[in-house]
Amino acid sequence: MRYVVVLIMLLAMFGCKEDNEKSDIESLSDVESFTRSNEQDVVDNNDALPSNNLPIINDNVSPQPEDSTVVEEDTEDNVAPQPEDAIVVDENIEGDEALPIPDENEEKQDIKLIISVDGVNLSHSGLLVFDKENRFRIKDNTQYILHKISGCNGYLDNDYYIINDVSSCNINAEFKKKKYHVTSNIKGGGELLPSDFHIEKDKQINVRISPDKFNKLISIKGCNGELKGEFYAIDSVNNDCEIEALFEKEPLTSIRYENVKYTETNLLVSPKKTPIVDAVITNIESNQPSNQFNFTDIYFNYIDGYWHIDNKTSLPLKMLSVKFDGNVVIIKLSQQLPPYSSGILDFYSISPTDIKLESQTKMFNPQMIMGPYQDLCSEKEGDGTVCYSLPDEVERKIIEVYLANMHLLANTFNYTKEKDDFFERRCSLNNEKCDNYSDDLLPISQRNLMRFGAEGHRLTLKVMRNKYKAEGVGGGSAPNLSLFETTTGGWASIYYKYTKPEYSKYRHFTNSAYTTWYHEIAHGFGYGHSSGMTYGFADYFSASLVSNDLTDIERTQLPINPIPELLLETKFIDDNKINIEFLSNTGAELKNIKLDVLTSCPWNYSLEYYDTHENDSAVIHYDDAPKCPLFLRAISSDLKFIATKKISKFELTTSKQYKINNKTFTILSDRLLDREANGWGVRSLCPLNNHLATKDEYSELWQYLYDADKLASLSKKLYLASDGPKSYVIWQLNFTMNEMVAKHYGMTKLLNYQGLACVTDEPLKANDEYQELNLDKEFNDPKYWHTTELNDVLFGKVKNENFWHVSKIEKALFNQYYFLKLNH
Repeated sequence: MRYVVVLIMLLAMFGCKEDNEKSDIESLSDVESFTRSNEQDVVDNNDALPSNNLPIINDNVSPQPEDSTVVEEDTEDNVAPQPEDAIVVDENIEGDEALPIPDENEEKQDIKLIISVDGVNLSHSGLLVFDKENRFRIKDNTQYILHKISGCNGYLDNDYYIINDVSSCNINAEFKKKKYHVTSNIKGGGELLPSDFHIEKDKQINVRISPDKFNKLISIKGCNGELKGEFYAIDSVNNDCEIEALFEKEPLTSIRYENVKYTETNLLVSPKKTPIVDAVITNIESNQPSNQFNFTDIYFNYIDGYWHIDNKTSLPLKMLSVKFDGNVVIIKLSQQLPPYSSGILDFYSISPTDIKLESQTKMFNPQMIMGPYQDLCSEKEGDGTVCYSLPDEVERKIIEVYLANMHLLANTFNYTKEKDDFFERRCSLNNEKCDNYSDDLLPISQRNLMRFGAEGHRLTLKVMRNKYKAEGVGGGSAPNLSLFETTTGGWASIYYKYTKPEYSKYRHFTNSAYTTWYHEIAHGFGYGHSSGMTYGFADYFSASLVSNDLTDIERTQLPINPIPELLLETKFIDDNKINIEFLSNTGAELKNIKLDVLTSCPWNYSLEYYDTHENDSAVIHYDDAPKCPLFLRAISSDLKFIATKKISKFELTTSKQYKINNKTFTILSDRLLDREANGWGVRSLCPLNNHLATKDEYSELWQYLYDADKLASLSKKLYLASDGPKSYVIWQLNFTMNEMVAKHYGMTKLLNYQGLACVTDEPLKANDEYQELNLDKEFNDPKYWHTTELNDVLFGKVKNENFWHVSKIEKALFNQYYFLKLNH
C-alpha cells in the first residue's frame, strides 16, 4: 500500500454541499463512458462563455491528529489539515468504509489536482473528490459538467477517474457551466431563431419570432417567456423546457371584376429589390440616325463571343431595364451611350444567354418618321404655295428634343394625374368638349392615355415652308386599340421659322412651342378640336407639366432614357394566370401602390393578393384572355415615373406552333379567335410580325403535318386564308387525312367554326427599310390631308384654302383603301 498525499489546488467555487442541494440538471453519470487514455474528453455541445463572477468556496483547514480519518461535513466546507499518511473519505458515498492505513515504509507519491471551470483555474473545488485508493469521484452538480480530464495515467469509468500506480503527477480536470436544453414545438408557417439551444441557469435570451411570408403569430408560450414585439424574451430557465408557437396564414384577398375595361386597386406593397448588373461598354461607334424609330429601338446581339448594344433612338442611355435570361434586371452602363450609336458590353464574370429590352415607359411611343430629308419646297418659294417637307438636320435635332421630353413627361405620375383631373373637370361641365364620349367602362382620360400612347402608330414630323398658314398643321387617323401595335398613321408640322435660332420668331423651346407640337401631334393621332386633347390639354401640358417638371435647361435638351423606379415582372401560368411582382430599383419602402388594369375590350378577371405590408406581388386569374392588349400600371404618388407593362393577348394563351422552312406557323387557340370577324377582319387577328397564311402556305403546313403523321392532332380541320380566287372571296382549306381541299368562302361571311394559321413575316431587306415611308407621300397631297373639326375626319381637296367635307361613303372607302394599303 502506497502513501498518497493529495495536494488540491482550488479556486473560488459555490459551497461544497454535496447531497443536500437538489439538482434539476441531468447528472454527470449520464456522460458517455470514455476509453482509457492519458487525456479523457467529455463530449458536450453545451459550450458556454465563462462566468464573470464565479462563486468562492472557503478553503480554511485545521490540524488533525495522526492516523485520523477526515470526513467532509454536509453543512460547511471547512476541513482540517491532515498528516501525510491520512486518507480523505467522502462519507456521502454509500457503503464507504475507512481504508486501512498504508504501510509507512512505502515510497510516498504526490498527486496534484488542477481544476478549472470554463478555462479559469480554481484553488478549491468539491467537483473532484478522492474517493478511495487511486480513484477520484466526479461529483454531481447543478451548475457544472465535466468537459475533459487527464493525467496520472488514468482513465474515466462512469463517474470515477481511476489512476494507475504512478509517481508524482498532476490530474487536470476541466469543467464547463451546465446548461438547460430549450426546444421548440412550432405549428404553422414560421420559425423561432434560435429554435433549439442550451442556456445557463438564470441566463436571459431573446428568441426572434420569424413568421413565413404571409403568416402571422397567433400564440406563443413556455420556458417562462414573455412576448415583446418581434421577440420572445426568456428571463430565467431552471430546467429543460419547450416553447410552443402557433402561426397561421394571412387571409388572401380576392376581388372579382366582371365586364370591365378599367380597374384600379390599392395595394400594400413592399417591392423586391431590382437586380442591377454593371456593364463596361467599349468600342462606342456613332451610326447614321434612323429615318424612322421609336423610343424602344434598342437591341442586343451576341456576335463572336461578345454582347453588342445598338441604340437606334434619339435618347442617350445610361441605365436600361431588360429581360436578362428571362428575369427583369437593370443594366448600368459604365459610361453614357449617345443617341444613334453602338458598343460592346462586358458583364465581368456574368455570361447571359439572352438579353432583350424590357421597356416599361409605354406612353407616347409612336413610330416617328423624320427622314430622309429632301428639299421639296425650294422650287416653290415665292409662288405663295404652302409646302410641307421632312426636317433638315438642324430642324430634326430640335424636334427630337420636343418629342423626347413629351415621351418623358407622358410616363410620369403627374402627367396621368393632371390628365385625370383635367378631363374629369372638362367632361363633367360639358361633354360636348370631350367628343360626347360615352363609354362608361373606360374613363376618357384612360382612353386618351392608351390612344396617345399607341405603339406602331406612324407619326411623320414635318415642317411648314414658304407660306405661313398656321403655327402648325397636323392630321391622322385614330389608332386601333384592339391591336398590340396599330397600323394607323398621321403627321404633324410646325412653321419653319419656329425651328431655327437664326429666325427672329424662333421660340427656343418655349411653352408656346411645346403647346403647338402637342396640339398638332394630337391631330396626328386622330384627335379633333372638340376632343380636349388639342385645344385644352395641350395648353395645360406646357403650362403645368413642362413648366413645373422640367428645368429651363432640361426643356432644351435630350433627356436620358427614363427608367421607372418601380417595375413590374410578369409570368404567365397555365393559360389562366398572370403573376405580377413589384420590383424597386431605389431600395425605398413603398407601402401603398395603385395597380391599374386597362384594356379597350371588356373582360372578366379576379385579382388576388395578400393585404399585408410584406406583400410584393398580385395574381390575375382569368378564364378567357382579353381580346385587346392589356396594360398593367404600377402607380405611386411618391415616385416620378409610372411603370406600364403592355401585354399582348397572344402572351396569355398558348397556341400550337410548327417550324417549317425557316417559317413559324402558329395555329391560333380558339380563345384568340373573334367569331364576329369577317374575311377582312380575320387578317388582323394574327400576332405582331405575323400574317394570316395564304393558300400556298397552308399547303406547306398540311404537307409537313402529313409527313410527320400529326394531322390527327389538330382540333380543327377547316381554316381560312388571307387570299382568294377573286374579289370578295377568300379560300377555305379543309385538312383531310389524305389531301388539302380548297373551296371558296365569301369575305362578308363571319368566322364561325374555322381556324386560323398565322405565319411569321420575312425580315425586311435593306432596300425595304423605309417601305412604309413612301405611303406617307400621300400626305403631301392635300387630297389626303386630315383635319378633325367637328369631331370628324375629313378627306378632301383644297378649294379656296378651305377643306370641304366628304360624305360618309367616301370616308368609308378611304378607310378601307388605307387599311388595305397598310396590310399589303
